[in-house]
Amino acid sequence: MEARKLSVIMFTDMVGYSKKVQENEDHALALLNEHNNILEEKIQSYKGNIIKTIGDAFLADFDSVFNAVNCAVDIQQKLSERDRLVDPYDRVSVRIGIHVGDVIYRGQDVFGDGVNIASRIESVAGPGEIFISHDIYSIALGKLSYHFKDHGVRELKNISRPIHLYEVVWDPTRIKEVSREPRAGTVARKKYVTAALWSGVMICIAASAWFILIPSVQKKPESPRRPTLAVIAFADDTGDERFQKVQIGKIINDAMVQKFYEFPAVQLVSPLRIARVMKELQVDDHSIAEKKELAEKVAKHADSRLMITGSLKKLGDTFILAADLNDLDEEKLLGSFVVQEVKEESILGRLIDSLCMKFQMKISEEFALKDTSKFKFLSINELTTTSLEAYSYLVRGWEMSMNGLFHPGIDEMVKAVEIDTNFALAYSLISCNASFNKEDSLSAVYGQKAFRFKDKFRGRTSKEALIFQGNLGWFENNVEECERNYRLITELYPDDREGYYYYGSYLAYLKKDYKKALEVYEKARSLTPDYFPVIRDIAYITKELRGADEAVKIIQEFIRTHPNDQSLDYARKMIAQFRGVL
Repeated sequence: MEARKLSVIMFTDMVGYSKKVQENEDHALALLNEHNNILEEKIQSYKGNIIKTIGDAFLADFDSVFNAVNCAVDIQQKLSERDRLVDPYDRVSVRIGIHVGDVIYRGQDVFGDGVNIASRIESVAGPGEIFISHDIYSIALGKLSYHFKDHGVRELKNISRPIHLYEVVWDPTRIKEVSREPRAGTVARKKYVTAALWSGVMICIAASAWFILIPSVQKKPESPRRPTLAVIAFADDTGDERFQKVQIGKIINDAMVQKFYEFPAVQLVSPLRIARVMKELQVDDHSIAEKKELAEKVAKHADSRLMITGSLKKLGDTFILAADLNDLDEEKLLGSFVVQEVKEESILGRLIDSLCMKFQMKISEEFALKDTSKFKFLSINELTTTSLEAYSYLVRGWEMSMNGLFHPGIDEMVKAVEIDTNFALAYSLISCNASFNKEDSLSAVYGQKAFRFKDKFRGRTSKEALIFQGNLGWFENNVEECERNYRLITELYPDDREGYYYYGSYLAYLKKDYKKALEVYEKARSLTPDYFPVIRDIAYITKELRGADEAVKIIQEFIRTHPNDQSLDYARKMIAQFRGVL
């Protein structure tokens, strides 16, 4: 039976074995047996599967990058300890290559580019060395305690594309060789973090539902010459009613957006802008799934050069995620990629991670990108949750809350943390929305739960990390820290509402600079005119500047222009409050 899946492939080779055989065959066989016993024990202890041995070489696969790299390091350490106790003639040196890729399992053997690349990587390594591909490096960096040495992009024999190679520097005596963190190469990752809100803050700032990440530590936005990229409407073609219920297409689309906000080679078009354009063109996800040309229309109207669209299919027990990358300026298809897995939990995991890696490598190749900023990485399931149900409750609850349905929205998000008790972002958003609804005690409870993840934010520069650091500055009455972080969001994300909303709140409620706050809030409103929380705060600031009557006019205008908005009850309560009825 034949099966295809994404696997972590390890190749090992005993260096100099052929020469030992020529010199003393019996002695060489004894060393080989000892070598085989060590490798078999280590591979099995890290839940690896030995596919086959070829003379003095091992071919094995793992279900985890971390298990594979840790196994390789353990092998080298064990052999190093052994060799210190024997004569030089009896030493056993091994080189190891590791790659993650799409491979075909047929009978007791395995085939495909993933296997071929792993084999070629192993051949580049020297005695006692572990070489890995950039795909492995992207996942391992920030999750394993080892250092890495950048060996650059290499042309490997019979491999059609260049491969960026790194060495796992496991030997502490070689640490001086690693003078700095290696370049991120063709793909850069930034460890994702989620915002937590602390009780006692005067106003809770809404955390972004799109989990946006920013590209670097720099204080100014990167050059606008980076190509713009729109991720649009992943379709659910599984035919599975449960997936339709959790809105798997929206979940995948959102997760892809997260990954590309990390990638500094592109300027991701804000999901808010995409939503506005779709509304203006009167198209929705369903219509785009029916007519793919509508996705291109949306991307062009959003001023995007690059566009990614795709779909999830299910064939038997196999989930297949496929997507295209188009250059709309050049009117050409840059790449079509397909990844597949048999485990549902891999959808929010290796499927999305692998697909994003492929696209990012293609973009780097197409635009001749040689270097990117330094990043640390978490896979998408660690950025959010492995549970589709929990993710679905979060998205649905956030959307309800942003439409003024705070209680129902909070109830939905509470279901998310009941399913996944480590879902940090959900805790943060519950705290946020409870504060919006003036439920300070509930906000404090969930804010404290979210605050457990505070260490993740230290030294980070994702959008969520900046929000957290700004909020912490607010709580600690560190006005400069609060202002710096909120303002930086507006500089790095001028196309997004959230930064202006946070910065405006700082100006209004901490600095009491109502005039400046109103200017910043108006920028947020220009990006999303129907976003009620901005309208609400504009009304509060207007009351301070111009009186209750002017504030009432703002709310009345919103009610008139948005007669079907779900936040109308809240808006009417505000009018009553301004009139002194409540």
